[in-house]
Amino acid sequence: MKRPFKFILNRLNLILLLLLIQLIIFVMMIYYLSSFWQWQGFFILMSMFIVVFLISKEDNPTYKLSWIIPIMLFPVVGGVFYLFYKYRNIKKKDVIRFREIERTRQYYLKDHQEQLHERVALYLKKHGWTSFHQTKTDYIDSGQQMLARLLYDIKQAKHFIFLEFFIIKPSSMWDDILSALKAKAAEGVEVSIIYDDFGSTQLSYHTPRTLIKDGIHAYKFNPLKIRINFANNFRDHRKIVVIDNNIGYATGNNIGDEYINLTQPYGHWLDTGIRLEGDAVWSLTVSFLDTLTFITGQDFDYKTYDFGINHKAHDGHVMPFTDNPINDEEITKNVYMSLIYSAKTSIKITTPYLIIDPEFKHALKTAAKSGVDVSIIIPAIPDKKLVYMVTKSHLPTLLCDGIKIYTYTPGFMHAKMMIIDDDKAIIGTANLDYRSLYLHFENSVYLYKTKSIQAMRDHFGLLEESSQLIDKDAKSNVIVGAFQSLLRLFATMM
Repeated sequence: MKRPFKFILNRLNLILLLLLIQLIIFVMMIYYLSSFWQWQGFFILMSMFIVVFLISKEDNPTYKLSWIIPIMLFPVVGGVFYLFYKYRNIKKKDVIRFREIERTRQYYLKDHQEQLHERVALYLKKHGWTSFHQTKTDYIDSGQQMLARLLYDIKQAKHFIFLEFFIIKPSSMWDDILSALKAKAAEGVEVSIIYDDFGSTQLSYHTPRTLIKDGIHAYKFNPLKIRINFANNFRDHRKIVVIDNNIGYATGNNIGDEYINLTQPYGHWLDTGIRLEGDAVWSLTVSFLDTLTFITGQDFDYKTYDFGINHKAHDGHVMPFTDNPINDEEITKNVYMSLIYSAKTSIKITTPYLIIDPEFKHALKTAAKSGVDVSIIIPAIPDKKLVYMVTKSHLPTLLCDGIKIYTYTPGFMHAKMMIIDDDKAIIGTANLDYRSLYLHFENSVYLYKTKSIQAMRDHFGLLEESSQLIDKDAKSNVIVGAFQSLLRLFATMM
């Protein structure tokens, strides 16, 4: 009796249950109204207009198809459902405010402009980001290493500590971090945390109120609640840590015991990240303040967090940047595409999900056909089985064109990185799926000719050795293959 009661009281399950009830009521209401021929004709006509609208939109073709097909199959409810569930459901006033914040960010970064005449760098510069060359970069090859280094760095903080995570779970990892944060807050260090309310539903609803007693400011991103359009998209998938504007982390890790392998629900969990020390951390500081400004509505003086720390290290060029679903520009996807087309010898990718559109798939296949060595490592043990089936549906055509795909035999591959040749790489939070590339708030770091790229290549080689190369000639189950292809129709909603 306790287990069902506990399930219902879980905040995420309760929201999902209420959304399901809302959806059922919505469908019943539409079908009741459609029993009157006037309403039925109105709903069908609305669906026709929405289909024409979707066809005319400058949008991803796969996304459009994932809506057009259901609307045409169910014209009575399909069009109305689109109006209530469409992913571009953010308020216009929030869009205006967010763009004002972006202009503020560009203002604060322009004083740090450095010239790097390289394709990706020039593209990112167009969107207000800048390259830095006085930054030391350290590749982090596991969640355990990330936690150890982070705890040490937190203990050295003198001015402020910023943390922004998609998932924070009650766990040993969180206990260790929280204990260190409380100690620094007691010393007078400013501590601020942003967490996504959907990703962190295991935290108490009253977490911000509880933490403020210890001098820690905690903020929820896009709080979960029942909405008339029952859409809860636009999640903060970023993982950023900033300490004194001198040390910064961009990582795939969230905060929970599976990320440091204290628990292993999906076998060994493999995550990676990058530690920055130097001037490039300013981009992470500004990015965090952007999000804080957006969710609180308060104005912050960014300059009070810029201590102008100068480093003499010259470790290539470093460009931290963020992406969001508001600016109508798929920045992360375009960086990925540009890197793929720039490859001369090799492309090495790790990703937990491989749910890519035809344009992305074509780029990878073209590179492989052009003699570029393309290798991708995906999980052997999935965390989401339906999503994994969609990933597997993409493999046959990629394998046929000479792309090597490995499954990480020990367990779950959660790392998100791409290494191009010997001199370019991107690492951060963006998965190769529609949610990361089109819907989520993400952050990444572009690396150009840094020493850490070699460490990433070396680690990728070790991961290949502990992974299983998929046989391109292996026969697959026809029924399973058909089901996987059917699921791909709904890939943009997963």
